Amino acid sequence: MSKAHRGRPLKEETPGSGRGNCPLCKRSGIKLLYEYEVDEKKLVICKQCNSAVKAGKFKEAIAAL
Repeated sequence: MSKAHRGRPLKEETPGSGRGNCPLCKRSGIKLLYEYEVDEKKLVICKQCNSAVKAGKFKEAIAAL
């Protein structure tokens, strides 16, 4: 993981140290690090969902948002 997604900058710039509920996979207490734009709305998603979206998965979940 790059340094932008860990350590002091993450804790200072994001509430709750970047942790929350992922809107795609519904996991709780996971780091939300990656911004994803859907219909001019910005979502913050976890690392696992970011790689899944890039691989072409979660099309139904994204369409439902």
